[in-house]
Parts: sequence; structure tokens; C-alpha cells
Amino acid sequence: MNVVIVGDIGWQYLYHLGDEAMTEAAIDMLRARGVDDITLVGGQPSVAEEFYGLPAVPRVQFKAQWSRARNDWRLKDVARVLEEQDWETRPIYTAIRDADAVLIAGGGNMNTRDYHLLYGRVAAKRIAEHFGKPLYVSSQTVGPMLSDNDRELVVEIADYARAFGCREATSASLMREHVANPERIYHTLDDALLLEADTQARASASELTGDGPYVVASFTDHRGPMWHSKAAYQQDVASLCREITERLDVDVLLVPHAGSLDPATTTRDQVSNDIIHELAASPRVRVTRMITAREDVALIERAALSLSTRYHPVIFATATRTPAVAIAPSYYSSIRMRGAQRNTGFERFVLPTSSFHLVLDAVTEAASRGPALQTALDAASEKALAFQSRWWDSLVAAMPTGAVVEFAERLGPKSYEPRGEWSATNETIIPVFDKYAQEIDCKKELAAALDQARTENERLAARLDATKADLERNMNRKVVKLADRIGTWLPGR
Repeated sequence: MNVVIVGDIGWQYLYHLGDEAMTEAAIDMLRARGVDDITLVGGQPSVAEEFYGLPAVPRVQFKAQWSRARNDWRLKDVARVLEEQDWETRPIYTAIRDADAVLIAGGGNMNTRDYHLLYGRVAAKRIAEHFGKPLYVSSQTVGPMLSDNDRELVVEIADYARAFGCREATSASLMREHVANPERIYHTLDDALLLEADTQARASASELTGDGPYVVASFTDHRGPMWHSKAAYQQDVASLCREITERLDVDVLLVPHAGSLDPATTTRDQVSNDIIHELAASPRVRVTRMITAREDVALIERAALSLSTRYHPVIFATATRTPAVAIAPSYYSSIRMRGAQRNTGFERFVLPTSSFHLVLDAVTEAASRGPALQTALDAASEKALAFQSRWWDSLVAAMPTGAVVEFAERLGPKSYEPRGEWSATNETIIPVFDKYAQEIDCKKELAAALDQARTENERLAARLDATKADLERNMNRKVVKLADRIGTWLPGR
């Protein structure tokens, strides 16, 4: 059986650890169930092929820097390519044509903010539908910012898919409200939960840790909407890291989540981590090179704690029975992080940036690993891994015949209540933060839409001016020619 996997992977100078982890986990799950004929859809196929050792084809290209109109045109062009069979230089079409099934791997890309990524998934769905290939979707966050038009595109995917897996309750609830077959929407977990560290990853990770206890800290290179400046964000994070080393007597490893695997190039989190390291002014706050997803799993499984403003360290922590504290810098982050932790009962260890003053106390309690907490971590990890593995059993079982997935299990986590007063205070802050952060996100989306409309208006105005100029030039030429003709008829000419 041949399966085509669509994921956010394969860029020369940008390895986004979480995006890659979900596709890598999907590959592992397929192989574990006897599926070895796998084709990847990546940004730069040669990069994906080298990293994963599998054939890869380029995606239908959409770009964030393009206008919405240009991306719309590219999406509409998929229908033309299919109708005219104009796919000789577009291998994604033939790859899906020759596949037995198409899998859209996990991601938080089905939203209006990243609509160009959503368009890539819609294109894959339309190609699959044209060739009559079954489509399966796993491990998705949908929204929360989603325009009416973009929601229709997500619903288009879900209505064709044999199964649509959502990685938190908010996404599952949203989808069930709008799709034709709500029974095909499944509330599952994030597939990266199933990614395991191997011997090589553990050996590489051990070279980064030293001999003593450590905290794995992964911070975004952007500040989110709540800090008034990037400098203030980096200073606050640096101070927190230094305080953690002093209070807990641990090293803090600044681990980039998005950066370059090329040693000669640094970008994103790598650049920001260097700044945080300098601001922390402590030898116990250390930066690491860019690591792979498996190496991150290996680091976190031996850590005293995972601390992050990134999403996937929370997932890896669950898998490895490691306590995690997450800082949500935006409404989108809050939905994903709280949702992921609520799946396993640890949502109270997610603090928004408005609760930043409580983070040190949360870290202290989590890192203490009291008996009750460790027991809860062990039970949650075991249950989550078994649940998501059975989801994949059902998913792969359906693929050979293109059947609808049959998966009746439901998550039923028991919430863990931290002992510290910080937790109760945080719970009163969260609803206020979410409402305010959501309003900020809405304002940003409206501003972006306005900018797009203004740009499109300017483009159309320029085209109108050019057309008008062409008409005037043509008219002038016709007048001159007419005058010449009239002149030949006049006496004396």
C-alpha cells in the first residue's frame, strides 16, 4: 500500500521541530503497521528525501507573502490542471494519482492566520478527490481564528475525508458544528506523542546535557501580543531562567524549536536564544545547537522539567512522563496548550503571559515531582500512548479499502490539581487573558484583511490605469491613421 503524507517539512535552512515531529511520527506509525511505500509532500523535496530517506514531491505552492488574490488564483488553477491533465511538471498530482491513500499529517495550520498552508491542504484534497483516492486527516488544530471563507475550506476537507482527527476538544467541537458527517470528527491526541527517541538520538542528546540535573527550555523567537517589546520579552525570560537555576540548583538548556540544522546558519530561536543567554548572565543558562525532534524527546525524557512557550515540548513531556510548564503567549497558544494538557489532565500547568509572575512557583512545584504528581504523570502517559496508538490502528486498518475509520474510544482524563496558591490565582486570570488575547487576535486578523484589501485595490487601480493608458494609445493611433486616410482623400494630396 502506498500512502502520500502531506506535512510541513523539508526546508533547507528551517527545521521546525514540532511540524517535522508530526510527520515523522506518522511515518513511524505507518511503518509499524506494515506500510513502507510512503511518499512525502515537502517544501523542498530534496531536503525531505535526505532527512527521511523517502521519496518526496513538491507541494502545490502557496506563500504567505503573496496576496490573497494570487493564492486564490493558484488554488483555482488546481481545477484547470486536473481538467487539462497538465501535470507533467507537477509530480504531486501523479504521486496522489498513484497512491492508495492520502494522509494530511498533524498541524495547527487550518486557520486564517496561516491560510496559505490551509490552501495547500485543500489542493491535496481536490487532487485526491479527482482521482478517487481516500483522504485521512490526523492531529489537527482548527482555528481558533477562522474566517467564514476559510472555514468553508476546512469543512470541504473534512466532508471528503474518511476521518478527521482533532488534537483538542475546541477544534473537535468547532468542526462538528459545521460538517455534514460529525461522526467522522474524532477528538484524539497529537501524533508527536508517539515519536520515540532512538539510541542515536539519546547519544547525541547526552552530549548536550552535562552531568547534573537540567530543565529543557524552548522559547519562541517572537514575543506574542502581550509583551510590549521583543527586548522586554527576552529580558523577562532570561531573568526567569536565571531564577530557576538559583532556586532549583539546575542548569537551564535553551533548546531551539525552530532553526537551522546547518551549523553554518542560525535563524529564528537560535538567534533569540543567544540573546537570552547573554541577558541571563549565568553560566548555568546554556544554549544548545539546533536539534532534531527525536533528540528533543531524548532531552526531555531525562529532564527535571520542560518549560516552554512552544507547543510540542508539552506533548513530548506527556510521552516521557516528565512534568511540563507551558507559557501561552497568545490566544491561539492558549487554545492549543490548554487543550493538549487538558487531554491528559494537566491544563493547570499552562499559564498565560499575564500570569508570568506565577511561573517560577509553578516550575518549583512541577519540578519537585511529588508522589501524587509523578503517579498522575505515569498514568496519564500510559493511557495517552495507548489511546493514540489505537487511533492509528484504526486509521491504517481503514486505508487499504478507503473505508471510514471506526474508532469509538473517548478521552476521559482526570484533572490534576496543583497544591500551590499560584494555580488558583492563575485560573482566575486565564478567562480574562483569553478574552483579551482573542480580541487582539481578531484585531490583527482584521488589520491583515484590510491590508490585503488595500493591496488588492492598489493592484486593480494600477491595472485600470494601465488599461486606460493602452486604450488612449490605441485611440490616438486610430485617430492618426484616420486623419492620414482623410488626408489622402483631400484635394492636393
